[in-house]
Amino acid sequence: MAVVPMQKVRLFVHHDEVDAALAVLQRHGAASFFETRIDGMNPATVVFAQHDLLARVQHAVWFLELYEVKRPLLTQLRKGVRFSLSETEAQHQGGDPDVVEAIVSDVEAVQVEFADASEVVRQLQEQHEALVAWKVLPVRLAALQTNATTTLLLESKIDNAPLVPRLQAALAETDIAYELLPVGDCTAALVVERAVATGHELDAVFVAAQAVVAPAPTGAETPEIEITKVEEALAAARGEVARLHDMAEHVAHTHLRQLKIASEVLGWKQERHTVHERAAATNSVAALDGWLRLDRKEVVDTELGVAAPTAVMSELEIADGEEPPVEIKNSVWFEPFEAVTRLYGMPGYTDLDPTPFLAAFFFLFFGLCLTDVGYGLALVVASVFILLFTKVTKSTRSFAKLLLFIGMATVFVGALFGGYLGIDPSLLPTPLQKLQLFDPIGNPLPVFYLALALGVVQVMTGMLLKIYSESRNGRLVDGLLDQGPWLALFGIGILYLFTTLGYVTMLPLDVISKLAIADAVIIFLASGRNGVGVVGKLVSAFAGLYAGVGHFSDILSYSRLLALGLATSALAFAVNLIAGMVSGVPYVGFVFAAVILIIGHLFTLAINTLGAFVHSARLQFVEFFGKFISGTGSEFSPLVRSEKYVSIKDD
Repeated sequence: MAVVPMQKVRLFVHHDEVDAALAVLQRHGAASFFETRIDGMNPATVVFAQHDLLARVQHAVWFLELYEVKRPLLTQLRKGVRFSLSETEAQHQGGDPDVVEAIVSDVEAVQVEFADASEVVRQLQEQHEALVAWKVLPVRLAALQTNATTTLLLESKIDNAPLVPRLQAALAETDIAYELLPVGDCTAALVVERAVATGHELDAVFVAAQAVVAPAPTGAETPEIEITKVEEALAAARGEVARLHDMAEHVAHTHLRQLKIASEVLGWKQERHTVHERAAATNSVAALDGWLRLDRKEVVDTELGVAAPTAVMSELEIADGEEPPVEIKNSVWFEPFEAVTRLYGMPGYTDLDPTPFLAAFFFLFFGLCLTDVGYGLALVVASVFILLFTKVTKSTRSFAKLLLFIGMATVFVGALFGGYLGIDPSLLPTPLQKLQLFDPIGNPLPVFYLALALGVVQVMTGMLLKIYSESRNGRLVDGLLDQGPWLALFGIGILYLFTTLGYVTMLPLDVISKLAIADAVIIFLASGRNGVGVVGKLVSAFAGLYAGVGHFSDILSYSRLLALGLATSALAFAVNLIAGMVSGVPYVGFVFAAVILIIGHLFTLAINTLGAFVHSARLQFVEFFGKFISGTGSEFSPLVRSEKYVSIKDD
């Protein structure tokens, strides 16, 4: 339950064993590497021989996925979308470049044929469209062009407006010799000299007449005859496309799995090659610098001794100001809450991992924001379904566990708040009514006080964690002087409140007030120690006292727990109210009511779950983390296998 210790290392290994050594590190995701520069050694010059093959495989996978038989979503969830293979199976099915290249060549041949056939269909369709336009002129197409003249088919740009008068008026302004043949209200054939047809003088005529020239079709016979020929050719071309489509589906069925595996295996090799490029090298040895997870050092050393006997790993000294990358590791109970921490960003390397400390607060805050047993049960059912009946990625399973926890929190808090899908608590069975301790709608003040009390507890917890964090880094005195007086002041405030309410009578109120003043003086003096010079110390001292405003505003931020809980109850009640209003409609009222209830509560569940997650996380990020996390570290990005298509299982 902490930030994973990192060691800066240098790996020396013979060139012939670099890939094997990196494969071990990649298998365990144990190390990240950076550019290596060593005096007397040159940058490594290596070439990934299968770079082009990888690109071709990825393109072939993309093409065949278009023709893959799509499985129902439920089947994909139940059986998974990745192939579960052992290391040996993955290398056997996707690691032979000769076999893979032969398959890719076949796929590329199908793709080229498919593209050619599709282009033929496109050209024939364009030709067919052009011929249809010329059907209004029943002449042989070979006669459209003679040694002396050219026949053009013109169409009006203006709907339902005669074209011939406009053309005659525009041509009258020129010296062009022409013959105009009306073939419809909006269409006309224009016969002009060939030299005129290829010049620019006609362009002005067409602009003035608002006419456009129809594309000239190919062929020699009349448009009707040519259309028949084109339709026959188009049918044949479409048949060829259909044949190639079936062939692509067959290739996808027989080879897509192997190509996906090959894409994954080659991708792993390329990632190792990319790391190798960052190495420093001699004629026989490569050196790679990076960061190693100490919790995986033992297993890595053992496997390196077998896979790459020449590999030697030594520790490097961390330079001044250099900070290792950060990875966090938690127990099975806290691991799902890492998603919240990672949304914020990794803590600094010397900071505490906040995950185990935020877990209980996030659990409770989410429940207070959603406050409905029905919605909580929906989250629990969804998460249990994912965990028990689907094959999903590790990160998705982790999030499903988080969903299970916060769903249980919602059920627990919802029972205490009497939230059951917006149903009036007075209509609930007596046992459920007895569970209710709070009425956020009828009497919201107790919930408000509860929210503020939780805020005080979390802020004080953050201060305690800051003291602990400082002690771990050898600054216990600083931690006590910075946080101790504030903790004492919070304790004095709580004592004052309980004394005022009559719960505690150990000290009179005036004594408690004097203790608070004395503590404020201690805060003033402790904060002033950080300043330089008299003025600097005074400024620092007053700034330390002013921090109390920040603590007060932080606590007020927790009132959002009440607001979000009220919003959930109000929306659920509104959905029920609307459904009740339409249920009285004769014959179809119950149908409308059912639709409104289903859609309304699903919408309320979605929007309020999102709001509960965001605001519960925000309280951690702003009000809690800032108390004991000094900064954000760079996340550890190891050399690790991507698992887009393949999930490796133990041999």
